[in-house]
Amino acid sequence: MTASIDPRLRQRRIAVRRAEGRRRLRVLLAALGLAGLIAGGYGITRSALLDLDRVEVAGAFGSEADEVVAATGFELGTPMLDVDLDAAADAVTALPWVKNAEVARKWPATISVDVTRRLPIALLPTGDGGGVVIDEEGVAIARTVTAATGDLPVITVTAQGSLGDIQSFAVPALPVIEAVPADLVPWIETYGIEYDGGEVAEIVLELIGGARAELGIPADVSAKLDAVRTTLGRVDLSCIEVIDVRIAELPLVFRCGDELPTS
Repeated sequence: MTASIDPRLRQRRIAVRRAEGRRRLRVLLAALGLAGLIAGGYGITRSALLDLDRVEVAGAFGSEADEVVAATGFELGTPMLDVDLDAAADAVTALPWVKNAEVARKWPATISVDVTRRLPIALLPTGDGGGVVIDEEGVAIARTVTAATGDLPVITVTAQGSLGDIQSFAVPALPVIEAVPADLVPWIETYGIEYDGGEVAEIVLELIGGARAELGIPADVSAKLDAVRTTLGRVDLSCIEVIDVRIAELPLVFRCGDELPTS
């Protein structure tokens, strides 16, 4: 004998099954929708909508801006997410005249490169009559066709190596150049560095008229330069050969015929 099922219970069971079916369907549709969004989003990142259309350079212009773009290695049409910003920054910073470079994405289709230049501070002669410009760290940043250009001070140490190399033999003169007061600049023709067979550098200023100022080691630089300036302003400049300010508090002047100072 089969027990009869209450019609209300049967209806309740049917309603529960239908609700579960609708819930499963909603879950399935949501999962399919999410997968579609992910696939669509990935597709957009690989599409022309988000590929590299332009490279903007700040801090460099003309041929130098072109050099920066070439150094990045960027190819137009590359998906923006595939661009290696760190590698590009390293490549641009490797340019001799670039001190620092920051590379960033500018959505949807631009990469910006912000360049900080190395500033020229002095010029070194080369063996072929030309010159090499160096910055405050002694890095060779550019070549010139002559050994004198513009208002750059000249250090009489022959440049070595390639652009981007540090000209270590010229470095001792750099703090002197930076410390020279404006009214003393016109007196100085060149900055010399003498090692006298040892490793200690001594700075010699070749002055207008053939005289020279012996500064000795590049220490107490401001006081020594002030002693040179004071001496030039107070003594008779006729027939001066050497102004010795190796001891700033005791400047010595040697004229033609005098016994010159020794190290």
